[in-house]
Amino acid sequence: MTKPTLFGTGFALAGALLFAAHAGAQEVIPVEMPQEVNMVGAGAFGLPDFPGSEDYHPEGAGFLHANFGNGMWVRVIGPEVRLNVLPSNMNLPETFAQLKSLRAGFLYRARPTRDTDVDDAVVRQMRRIPAASELGLFASYDLPMAGDPLHKIVFSGDVAWNTNNLYTGATGSIKATYFYPFPQGIGGRPLLGSAGFSLFFASDHFNDRYFGINGADLAAFPERGGAPYRAEGGLTSIRVPFQLMSQFDRHWGVTLAGRYERLLGDAKDSPIVDRRGSPNQWVFGGAIHYAF
Repeated sequence: MTKPTLFGTGFALAGALLFAAHAGAQEVIPVEMPQEVNMVGAGAFGLPDFPGSEDYHPEGAGFLHANFGNGMWVRVIGPEVRLNVLPSNMNLPETFAQLKSLRAGFLYRARPTRDTDVDDAVVRQMRRIPAASELGLFASYDLPMAGDPLHKIVFSGDVAWNTNNLYTGATGSIKATYFYPFPQGIGGRPLLGSAGFSLFFASDHFNDRYFGINGADLAAFPERGGAPYRAEGGLTSIRVPFQLMSQFDRHWGVTLAGRYERLLGDAKDSPIVDRRGSPNQWVFGGAIHYAF
């Protein structure tokens, strides 16, 4: 199931645009999809009210992966779209044959708003942060393991820049994800597990936008005596995603996914997090998917 028909390709592109258009209020959900399978799905996830919150709320989210042949694909995970433009049949010398597993392309990402209707009574008084949009680049490399083609480690990285003047500087991440197809499965059904580790980096302006306390927001934190809190950039968090994916039949299946994130540095020490929230952030949920 790696070569969708023309109808399937059109469906995939339409789905990508639909998901991205309606996902501006969401976080990127921790769903991992093997690039060998064309898939579309939707589910419900628990998400923090804002970066650093200890309160959570449910949201619906969708995801999609569609191959266009020759190793190129489009992938949508909530408010993030990735388009791989690096073909797999590059005419490479035998010495560099493994580079055929390299993928690279463009990404679009929306970051959710921090609204004034969050549960926390103090953060609710702070100025609203609008939804942000980012454009950037990504690359990934599949390192095959023994046996099943789905048994592998995927190394990836991305960098992106804000497009609506909400913050300056780049955000980026580096990540390793291990995929393991369980030989026995569950009740004779296939079972694919994955777990990863990633580092998230952000600019000074990004961190100050989401974790700083400046201007009119100081009124919500009178204990600071009018002293601003300036959050500097750098390594902002570590993330550990995990997932189980299984099939009911050839097409339909279920995905259970989660992610633990630990805020670091000035993000962790921000009064928004230290006094009103938690540096330990979770995303968790489940979805139904359809392979085509």
